[in-house]
Amino acid sequence: MKTKTSIKLRNGFYGFLCIGVALYALSHLFRVDFYSFKMNGISTSSIWRTAFHFHFIGGAVALAIGWTQFLKNFRSTHLKTHRRLGYVYITAILLISSPAAFYMALYANGGFNNVVGFGMMALCWFGFTAMAFVKIKNKDLDAHERWMIRSFAVTLGAVTLRVFMPIMIISGVSPEEAYQVIAWFCWVPNLFVAEYLISKKYLAAAS
Repeated sequence: MKTKTSIKLRNGFYGFLCIGVALYALSHLFRVDFYSFKMNGISTSSIWRTAFHFHFIGGAVALAIGWTQFLKNFRSTHLKTHRRLGYVYITAILLISSPAAFYMALYANGGFNNVVGFGMMALCWFGFTAMAFVKIKNKDLDAHERWMIRSFAVTLGAVTLRVFMPIMIISGVSPEEAYQVIAWFCWVPNLFVAEYLISKKYLAAAS
């Protein structure tokens, strides 16, 4: 049985990771050398650079506030704030970050595998978040929660990428090979975990 202390520690750890990665992502916007990671010359394009900034800013906002949407006590005692933050989260993804992410995926380092991997990630991110928005507008709270879990699982791809990419490189995998794997591994396993959590919660509620 989970204690209140363990739940607070878990939520605090999640919040620390999400906000930490969000701040780390935003720091890239102030690094003049960061564009050097692109290998196909697209970083000189003003359109690509605009998409890059949109993706990082919108993604950082979604990551920094998304985790708060699953805090039961916060949601029950501050429902209006929960709703406002939810609209900010959805707007940051649908109108800013995911369209930019899809555009950037078309020029991903690593060729076809990474174009498809990151492109599918952007499409799923948009689709899941859009479904969450539709469901809450229809006042289907259970379905809204399920789609929000899926949406945030993809949002957490930013954390997964930055945790496992260094681990793979330290383990002896070349950066090129690691990037081929991480294009899928940063988000697909998250969805399996999300589906497990969804099924566990709703099966328990039905029993």
